[in-house]
Amino acid sequence: MWGPYLWKREMQKQHAAKEGGYERLDTENETEQEPQGGAERIEDDDMYRLSGPVDELDADPGSQLAQEQAEHEDELINEEGFTSEDLFAGETSDMLINEEEFTSENIFAGDTSDEAGDIDMDDEDTTTIFEVNVTDVPLQPEDIKSQINEVEISNEFIRRLRNATLATSGIPEKDLDRLLNPPQAPLDISDPILRLSLDIYLAVDRSSNQTYNDIRDALLRYNQSIEIYTHDTIKNKVKELTGVYSLPTDQCVNTCLAFTGPFETMDKCPVCGEARYDPLKPEKKIPRCVFHTILLGPQVQASRRTKQGAQEAQYRAEVTAKALEEMLPPGTDPKGFLNQYGDVHHGTDILEATYSGNISDKDFAVMFSVDGAQLYRNKASDCWMYMWTSLDLAPDLRYKKNRSFPVAIIGGPSKPKYLDSFLYPGFYHVAALQNEGLPMWDAWMDITYISHPFTVFATADGPAMALISGLVGHNGAQGCRFVCKQRGRRKENGTHYYPAALRPIDFDLPGSNHDDYDLNAIPEKFSEITARYNQHLIYLSLSPTTTEYNKRRFITGISRPSIFSGLNPRYRLPIPIIFPGDLMHLACLNITDLMTSLWRGTLSCDPSDDITTWNFAVFRDPILWATHGHEVVMATPYLPGSFDRPPRNPVEKINSGYKAIEFMNWVYGLAPALLYGILPFHYWRNLCRLVQGIRLIHQRTITSDQLKLIKVVLAEFIHNFELLYYQRKSSRIHFCRPSLHALSHLADQVSRVGPPIYTTQFPMERFIGDLGSEIKQHSNPYANLSQRAVSRAQINALKAMVPDLDPTRGLPYLPYGSKDLGDGYVLLRAKDDKFRDVSPGEAVVMRRLFPNATVDWNPQVRRWARLRLPNGQVARSWWKESLKAHNKVRMARNVKIVQSEHVYFAEVQYYFQARLKRDEEPHQLAMVALFSDPDALLARASYGVVLSCVRRVDEHHLVAINVKDIKSVVAMVPHTVDRAFNAGEYYHGESPEGRQRYFVFEKLGLEVSALAGVIEITDDN
Repeated sequence: MWGPYLWKREMQKQHAAKEGGYERLDTENETEQEPQGGAERIEDDDMYRLSGPVDELDADPGSQLAQEQAEHEDELINEEGFTSEDLFAGETSDMLINEEEFTSENIFAGDTSDEAGDIDMDDEDTTTIFEVNVTDVPLQPEDIKSQINEVEISNEFIRRLRNATLATSGIPEKDLDRLLNPPQAPLDISDPILRLSLDIYLAVDRSSNQTYNDIRDALLRYNQSIEIYTHDTIKNKVKELTGVYSLPTDQCVNTCLAFTGPFETMDKCPVCGEARYDPLKPEKKIPRCVFHTILLGPQVQASRRTKQGAQEAQYRAEVTAKALEEMLPPGTDPKGFLNQYGDVHHGTDILEATYSGNISDKDFAVMFSVDGAQLYRNKASDCWMYMWTSLDLAPDLRYKKNRSFPVAIIGGPSKPKYLDSFLYPGFYHVAALQNEGLPMWDAWMDITYISHPFTVFATADGPAMALISGLVGHNGAQGCRFVCKQRGRRKENGTHYYPAALRPIDFDLPGSNHDDYDLNAIPEKFSEITARYNQHLIYLSLSPTTTEYNKRRFITGISRPSIFSGLNPRYRLPIPIIFPGDLMHLACLNITDLMTSLWRGTLSCDPSDDITTWNFAVFRDPILWATHGHEVVMATPYLPGSFDRPPRNPVEKINSGYKAIEFMNWVYGLAPALLYGILPFHYWRNLCRLVQGIRLIHQRTITSDQLKLIKVVLAEFIHNFELLYYQRKSSRIHFCRPSLHALSHLADQVSRVGPPIYTTQFPMERFIGDLGSEIKQHSNPYANLSQRAVSRAQINALKAMVPDLDPTRGLPYLPYGSKDLGDGYVLLRAKDDKFRDVSPGEAVVMRRLFPNATVDWNPQVRRWARLRLPNGQVARSWWKESLKAHNKVRMARNVKIVQSEHVYFAEVQYYFQARLKRDEEPHQLAMVALFSDPDALLARASYGVVLSCVRRVDEHHLVAINVKDIKSVVAMVPHTVDRAFNAGEYYHGESPEGRQRYFVFEKLGLEVSALAGVIEITDDN
């Protein structure tokens, strides 16, 4: 039992106790019912890191998530119709006048009885759902004292945040004084004992406290005059030096809620009834469970305390100034768009905020991220974390783990019932900084100024986004996380809505029989979206009864206000614009799960449908499915190590924790070529359209022309998907999952928020995985993890203030014996001990390269085995890889070469340096064997997705190239076209002399790894 019912009973008891009375709660004859209008229950029981789709899990009607989300829609299906004239029927302005001041005693005192009776939606009129008009209401949504408990609780959090001050934020007086009067000089750690203690402390950061003390004891035995700090002393010293600390907050032992905001005065959890304090020591009020919030302000102040850090933080101001100059050139008409989008600061959302003055050069821009994880696979161990990312830094810096700002670890083992209560302490601090400003000493300019945190984006996966945005979730009638106007459709007698763009042709169900949606329509301006959202939120907040609330929630797609409404509107993007999409879960998990479930025929089949007519379910044939799984595994040796984890056999492992990177490599890398001749031709081309769009949208820089292409490509994929799979049949409407609809927003999002790789959950997932690996105390993992987060924040701040504590900070990793060639290219060993003669064929290549060489010139080279590229990949060579067994290698010798905008693919034989004269600079070269040009017919049929080449290693196809023409390492995977030929659906040319074909597979999301500072490091000699 959970929800407002128990809270209301708890409040009644507390009120009765305060009045000196006593209320007897006779529950023996009471039938408890799930309260209506409660929180959106989007459970996510399998949040093990990247083990499968966590955004939608399964949108089929039979799934657990679908059943739980249906709880709040069930009563809306068979009810009386309504029109726009009925929307405000029965409402009066009395509820807005002379309201009592909100207190914890009357938070649940409003009437939420089901007065209106059941609602009948069979005659629902959907033509008026976007005509809600509340312009006569003079208040903001949070100014309304709602009669709905769920809404009023959220409003109370928002009201308190709006009035936040640093003096009432719970910061100890000493720490508050430092926050308001930051040191105005670089940190001095010149004391040798302090420096030695810090060096040891940082060196054993991931070890136990005893390790530090053992080293200290050993040094004292060597020299007793060395007064090295004890572990506790140096730990406190780090806190003192950085000014970074955490605020403990009481929480329910079952993680129902934190005792903050309207819950702060309660002595026990109103959800589960567990006591807040230790019942064995009632007089001392010792909390049974706490979580820690690491404040943002001190972390940002520390990051500006060196000239380097302060200069790096100027990136945003410089980039937005250049972008505005391009969009609004002086003396000409406004251009209104950019030629290319290479960061979030190229999106119109942040550019408009900059142009309007809402965000100044002195403010600091941040992005919020939250996610949940299960720490252990085989036991309940839910744990939620959130952090801030500095958008003032360049992309190459901001996503690195030593530049992020950890904030809170919310321990489990259960999922929070009220996430807002856990976010509240950190948000209160940010709101106070927005209201009052943060004194900031800038080491570069040597001045102190007042800065304000500007919240640009809030990112999360689907379940978490529903919690922080206050929207109903993806199975609602208005389930789009971007709050667009496309309404979902449901099956007859169904409770879930699916965003099918095409109208079903075999039934005429009111509410689901609206016309087709145009996926190429011009998107709304964000001002229009925001205005409509605010109108709908006021309309929802004015609900007089629970029944009316459920109806309005159904109409608007909003369940309650977002806690982000409590942040100062001057210093955040508007709601819901502040919530961008999440490309990682969408592309890597949700879409891949949808497509593979259709091919396997595992998606639920409606009783009125016939699965034998699913001509796309090719893998219902067990032999074909087993063959495909074998081909996926056999591709492993051809996938470079930089491609991360190769996909395991999906036949055996798809239901056993198949990872996001495996889905990505399988569906967007291998499937287009391996399914040629297996999927019916039109289905295969539809897959290629999807892969084309996904590959384009994963780029770090997207041109305006590419953006137009992405819009067309993804819209065409969605339209043809519905025609081919859904076929306008009501029995297949569940094929049109919310993720399919979300694809239609990706292109429009780029112009607003920049390329979506900059707002994905990849950094958050990496943060969770990295921090989780530091758990050492498994008997109490949540407290241990919380302390690790505090330590991470303090060490990040310390290294920011004293960069030489981290010698590798900002510098590339150069292994022993390597040679830096500049521009991010580095030659790596092994290498020849001495110069060697080249083969006759190689000599011809060399002479072509040096036409001025004398006739008697005898080319000699010293070979190198590997080359590190600017993107972090390591390109290898045939010279060394050919010495390994086939099943022991991950081939990384095949590369993509770009010369004068022409693209080639080649196999590197070796790298070398060459020069004609001793006194000239050597040329940095690579001897490569070029693959043939891709099959033109197959490339055209696949929209350029399947590039099928022939390997040529004879000396006639050897060329020497400048190593800086190599742009990336690619996989060249063998494949066959025989199946397509045998099926009579082939669109390819003949293979020269029957040679083996290889298709090109370039890693998707490669640049995302580079942004996080991931560099391929090997131990090869």
